[in-house]
Amino acid sequence: MKTVKLVISGLGVVTSGAVGKEEFWGNLRAGRNCVKPIRNFSVGKIKAKTAGEVDDSKLMFFFGDEKGLRNLDRSALFLIAASKMAIDDAKLSITGENTDDIGMVTGTSFSHLVPIVQFDRQVLKEGLNFSNPALFPSTVINAASSQVSIKFNMQGFNTTVSTGYTSSLDAIKYAENTIETGRAKTVLCGAVDTLSYPVLFGFNKLGYLAGLKGKEVMCPYDKRRNGPVLGEGAGVVVMEDEKTALARKAKVYARVRAVANYFDARGIARIHPQGLGLEKAVRSALEQADVLPEDIDYISTCANSSREMDGIEVLVLKKIFGESLKTIPASSIKSMLGETFSASGILQIISSAGAMHKGFIPPTINYKQKDPDCDIDCVPNRARKKRIKTVLVTSFGPGGYNSACILEKV
Repeated sequence: MKTVKLVISGLGVVTSGAVGKEEFWGNLRAGRNCVKPIRNFSVGKIKAKTAGEVDDSKLMFFFGDEKGLRNLDRSALFLIAASKMAIDDAKLSITGENTDDIGMVTGTSFSHLVPIVQFDRQVLKEGLNFSNPALFPSTVINAASSQVSIKFNMQGFNTTVSTGYTSSLDAIKYAENTIETGRAKTVLCGAVDTLSYPVLFGFNKLGYLAGLKGKEVMCPYDKRRNGPVLGEGAGVVVMEDEKTALARKAKVYARVRAVANYFDARGIARIHPQGLGLEKAVRSALEQADVLPEDIDYISTCANSSREMDGIEVLVLKKIFGESLKTIPASSIKSMLGETFSASGILQIISSAGAMHKGFIPPTINYKQKDPDCDIDCVPNRARKKRIKTVLVTSFGPGGYNSACILEKV
């Protein structure tokens, strides 16, 4: 039995086509496709040429003429901007008196790849004695998260979680544990991943991108799907005990009823064909939240236009929800943003908070051809008005990681 009721009291988001929660929710409600031709780097001979890229110029508003920006990579810029929005949204004042009670946990996987490539290239070209030492600190995976704590003087703790697709929800679980055990009173829980040529090249070599075996389009659940289009972004939510939030008169967006994860140890790049791990994670979340499957009003799914993953997720949902799944909308915001990898879960959390407070279901866009193996209500192409109280968020991927989160409108 939980003794602490955890809530989300602040939101910050940076995605392709949107900076800030209102613009983000507006794009989702409009079903806006934020996937465009890649502009930040040359794709060379790679067939995949589109992605959900962030417009960096929109972020400068959060930094002004501050010094030291030259030494911050894009991941740190994304995460700092999202954190600033979340702190302001929560009306959270960080002072010398409460700094030890405020922590940061960040989910990420690829945020340090570009600094590593830049540093290694310079070392190999110029030699160790002539490399730029300013590049080295950003080569570690916890660099972006650390920069946020330094920027806003949060000294409670700083942790980075890297579990692939599920990094966001696993970071939520970590934040939940730290608050419940009294290690912190308030936690900024964020996630970030940025797109770069090394990331695109890696996914291309794996043969995992849309456009390699069909049309380059992000179309979850559609029969034409042949892989994901990549994206990038960052999201941050302020998590705290409900009593603390109400005492501060903060706006509460959602209550975190449960977060569950399960590692099925299938293989480094494999997914259990029956979705064993995802099924166990979802069932555990429902049990922890004391919620029946038919009580779920909306499912924010992990579907990313992968032929295998989309089918497995639908299989799992059918096993858990049975006939009630026919009346529960289950859509994928990745259809509009691209696959943002470690950031995807936190973006689903923020999307779901907007869905609950604005009364709409985000659509799955680019849906044209029905797949009999994915015959669920994916809210095709247009958002739908609906009052939502309880949301299930799912996340899983190759490597055995599976997570699920249940949110409730307060």
